[in-house]
Amino acid sequence: MKFCNSVIDENSKYFKIYKSLIDKCRNRSSIKFYTERHHVIPKSLGGSNDETNLVNLTYREHYI
Repeated sequence: MKFCNSVIDENSKYFKIYKSLIDKCRNRSSIKFYTERHHVIPKSLGGSNDETNLVNLTYREHYI
């Protein structure tokens, strides 16, 4: 995953946890309660508002 012109270490514990959470959220069918839109790659690091860079997270997931 690229952030700006650097590469995140895909073997890091943080990256593995983050990727697992994002994959889980992208693959669930629907959420019947409050969600927040989250940029997978933050806009400040070059991310966009494209649907491919956005995912719905529950409040708790977004807080983590």
